[in-house]
Amino acid sequence: MEHNKILKIIRDVIINLIIFILVIIAIITIWASIQLNVKNEEYINIFGYSVFNTETESMSPTIKKGDIVIVKIGESIQVNDIITYKKENTFITHRILEIEEKSIITKGDNNNTSDEEITQDVVIGKVVYVVKNVEIWKKVFTDADVIVPIIISVILIIILISYKENKMNSKQTGEKND
Repeated sequence: MEHNKILKIIRDVIINLIIFILVIIAIITIWASIQLNVKNEEYINIFGYSVFNTETESMSPTIKKGDIVIVKIGESIQVNDIITYKKENTFITHRILEIEEKSIITKGDNNNTSDEEITQDVVIGKVVYVVKNVEIWKKVFTDADVIVPIIISVILIIILISYKENKMNSKQTGEKND
């Protein structure tokens, strides 16, 4: 009986932790959506950080197509830093080759030539972290052949846990009546 109480406490802690994480993700998603769709911002800003998806192999092998870069907005930059900047309507993530008085020269690690000079005012910030292999997870979790079995499995696990709890509760109630 004591064993069951410990398992119930552990289960409750895990469920509460999962709910907490999901709520935080939902809040961040809603805030990002408000910034992009209501306030018409060009990119999200969450506590001074933004997130960008890489669309090309220009920074390969350091950053591959489909990786996510986390950018510290307005961070001081220096030669060899990887930055994200805006050119026309595109966000570009490249490495700084040179910083001159009024211009910055960048280049993708996988490119043969450097980019056109840019100015400091188009720089969003410095890349501080790269989330690798996101593209494969996007493909996996947007495929119905994967999503449907996951949802069915979660539902079956919830039903199984509920069934076992009901069975245990009915046994405990029956024992008390004897």
